[in-house]
Amino acid sequence: MSGGKFALLEVPDLNGGEPSYLRLGAAAPLGESAGDDLAERIQTFTDDDRKRDGSPNFVPVGERKAETAKLHTKGGWRDHTDGNRISTTKGDKVEVIGGNYRLLILGRGEHQAGWDVSGGHVTEVSETFGGGTTIEWVQNYGGTWKVVETTIKGEVHTVYHGDVYDYYFGKVKESQTGTDTFPTLNVTDDFIDDKNPPSPQAIPTENPTIVDRTWAKSISSYTGSEKLPVPSITDETWAEVMVTKTNATSMTDETTVKEESKSTMHAASITSSTKVDGTMDDHTEADIIKSYTKASKIISETHADTEDKMYGDADSYTQGNSKTVVDGIETTINLGMVNEVVLGGMIEATLGAEVTFTAGGIVDVTVGLKADFSLTGSIDVSAGPTLEISPAGVELHMSKTEIALANKIVSAFNLFV
Repeated sequence: MSGGKFALLEVPDLNGGEPSYLRLGAAAPLGESAGDDLAERIQTFTDDDRKRDGSPNFVPVGERKAETAKLHTKGGWRDHTDGNRISTTKGDKVEVIGGNYRLLILGRGEHQAGWDVSGGHVTEVSETFGGGTTIEWVQNYGGTWKVVETTIKGEVHTVYHGDVYDYYFGKVKESQTGTDTFPTLNVTDDFIDDKNPPSPQAIPTENPTIVDRTWAKSISSYTGSEKLPVPSITDETWAEVMVTKTNATSMTDETTVKEESKSTMHAASITSSTKVDGTMDDHTEADIIKSYTKASKIISETHADTEDKMYGDADSYTQGNSKTVVDGIETTINLGMVNEVVLGGMIEATLGAEVTFTAGGIVDVTVGLKADFSLTGSIDVSAGPTLEISPAGVELHMSKTEIALANKIVSAFNLFV
């Protein structure tokens, strides 16, 4: 027995060997009394090692551990029973604890459950779910308590019936679902039994199936504001198959970019389909528009009356063969000069009547061989003088009408005025 005064009320042989006692005053050495095998399971408090430098009513770690070390030697009140303890209170009950409180419930076996209430914080321990809670004082926001909780649960079903408001303020808000590395999650549980602390758990992870459904009277989403825009937004998606479907009565999409805008797409093939019952209006205004297309073949098909207006100079360059087929009447009106230069052979074939009207002079210069061949009658009507110069002769006509089944002129140089 240790020194010091104490009072002992003991029933050593209850029901054939089940002791019960109450000891007040000086404590007996741990291990001499019944029930000490249970008492020695509690040796510490969570607050003994908690980081709380600079917190209100700060107590150094050394002082906290020194006070806890006297837990089983300080004395005061010690009671034990091998039987049951039942306490009933018909009125109010008040318990005021000036120190810490730790409750360990073994559940008629070796199952840890209970609470650690120390340093003004409550830590719950249960075998219902694994995980741990750390609470420490940090200097963020001028000093505050930070709680980090790791919880491994089975299934969670949450039902809200009523108004819900969520407000987040802080330096970081991070959310992660699943993982791309498929590691195991190592978790150390909180514990109450100092004699049997749990081993870390290595729990394999599994990526879930995510289904998100929303029905609402209206949905509004705002990110940043004109007064305080978000400095940077990054949206990145990787997927094997993406399907996006939107059904709406009307739709407005507006994007305003103050500086440069870039859009890039890489795909094996692209199919785009647009169906508009009414009018499709595409309006673009820009200082300079550049379009670059590289493909082995381009096929364009349009079923509509087409009206194309261009204001400004036009420059078109084709490297390769060019063919234009008009199944119908083609009318070309040039309000100005037309310059046509052919550096090579030129073949024109008209299967039908051709009428050419020129209100002005025509200068036709051919450097090389020129052959005119007609399978039908040929009529040349000139209402003015005609000057034909060739090595064979010069002809000048005030009025000339030629009708022939065939007309062939071969010369090195032809000039008609």
